[in-house]
Amino acid sequence: MHGYLSVAVVLIAGSLFVCGGVAVRTGWLLPWLRRRCVRPAMWGYGAVFTSAGLAVQTTYGVWDVLGGSPILETAVPMTCVLLMIAGFWFQLLATRPPLDA
Repeated sequence: MHGYLSVAVVLIAGSLFVCGGVAVRTGWLLPWLRRRCVRPAMWGYGAVFTSAGLAVQTTYGVWDVLGGSPILETAVPMTCVLLMIAGFWFQLLATRPPLDA
């Protein structure tokens, strides 16, 4: 991936991070998410996890700042994928109705 594409992906991940932080802090969601989402804070945590995993994965893939260690070449991408999966899972659970209802 070229550097300019990674900058675009990091900007998109940053905007998702901001939306998630606002959802966690205030409970405000984007208009097209308000009808589906029943737990805005959980959706916000999922957005933060997803954006962090995406940003680190993209920047590590383009700029190897950790020195090319064989252990880190496996650990960093796996951690990023797990962060994104956890974020997607939280966002999915935020759209489900509570069990006690």
